[in-house]
Amino acid sequence: MNLKKHLDRAAQALERDQADFAAELCDQVMDFAPGDRRAAELLTQAAMALGGGKSGLLRKLGASPAGLAARFSKITRNPDAEARSLRRAFLKDPGNPATGLAWADALERAGYAGAALGAFAGLAKANVEAAKRAGSLAAAQGEVDAALAFYQQALEHNPRDTEAMRARKNLAAEQALQNRQYGEDGQSGLDSEAFLRASRGEDEGQAPN
Repeated sequence: MNLKKHLDRAAQALERDQADFAAELCDQVMDFAPGDRRAAELLTQAAMALGGGKSGLLRKLGASPAGLAARFSKITRNPDAEARSLRRAFLKDPGNPATGLAWADALERAGYAGAALGAFAGLAKANVEAAKRAGSLAAAQGEVDAALAFYQQALEHNPRDTEAMRARKNLAAEQALQNRQYGEDGQSGLDSEAFLRASRGEDEGQAPN
């Protein structure tokens, strides 16, 4: 399978408002490459565009309880199977950010950080939590400008979100420091783990800066 060709066709289908076809193409790609970032982002955009309407893809997927299968896979500690089941659950329940978030989170736990970023990015316009998670993953992967944009998007959802404000402020400070000091020691100084912890709310007890 030519994955790039499939994804190019999916992107074109989205531009032509053929979200059903785009989702089907991306689903096929992710069967072969479950960690593909572009496939995850395009699939998420297509699923959100479908908005819960009936589609040929949904009929092909059938009526099996994908959510139940995902929970079973989590219990049996099979992260790949859990991510796959939640992807199918999202396609059966398109337009639901909560289902998409569950899938994106499963991708991250399965070790597919790029695909998780793609999925969270595809949800960022519709969900503040997705925007923050996308920001943390982008920061962890060294994509500082993208991370700042995601945190700004989170603040557009909720201007009072102190978590997003703190993360954006810290990241902007880190970026300024890197611009001044990069080349002196060859290190960026970006604490990617801190951003990941913040995105999950693990440091919520700390006072905002």
